[in-house]
Amino acid sequence: MRSTPNIRPGAAFCLWIAFGGAAALPPQAAQAQRTPPPARHATVMDLTGAVGPTLTYASAAAWRLWGLDPGGRFQVGAGLRASHYFTDSYELVRQAGPGEASLGVLAPRLYSLNAAFHLRARVAGPVRLGFNLDAAGLSFGPDRSPTAPGGQLQPTRGNLLLGGSRDRGSLNSEFYLAVSLPRGLQLRAGWSHIVTGHERDATTYHRFHDLAALGLSYTLP
Repeated sequence: MRSTPNIRPGAAFCLWIAFGGAAALPPQAAQAQRTPPPARHATVMDLTGAVGPTLTYASAAAWRLWGLDPGGRFQVGAGLRASHYFTDSYELVRQAGPGEASLGVLAPRLYSLNAAFHLRARVAGPVRLGFNLDAAGLSFGPDRSPTAPGGQLQPTRGNLLLGGSRDRGSLNSEFYLAVSLPRGLQLRAGWSHIVTGHERDATTYHRFHDLAALGLSYTLP
């Protein structure tokens, strides 16, 4: 004769409560137990680059972003961005001072470090839209020969966002679309608006550049 398992009434009652309670959980609650909620705040590292007809650049940035809502769909933050700008040559326009109205610079090489602002929003699923903008910092690099007689051109040392043609030095801004990948990575594609600044004697020159850019981001766990 087959023996039947000896289950005590108290144990059977506990099993019934456990299984019954699990079955009674709504699908949303079960899903919430399996998937952690998105982080409200984030620390993000960026690498970005672009190749264009007037300029090539590469940049690295670190951002701290704070969520404006509990789920972190809208985030605002600040960070530091280091950029390297270079090309064969480009034309500059006089910004201030008594020099020529326009002036070419040969083989410019500029390096900048700027404090910047960052905004981004999760549009749907893994897709985000974002915008970041350099605000203030420093630039440096080697002196370069102009295409017109006179002294050498130097990078404008101080960078400052003043708006439009008043911007001073070398500044970078980026509008992008990002898609989340596994392991905290995000692939970005966007548009960069850059101003590069040079000076000679008491005259400052600058040039605006618009470039399609690609980037990769990593969100720290």
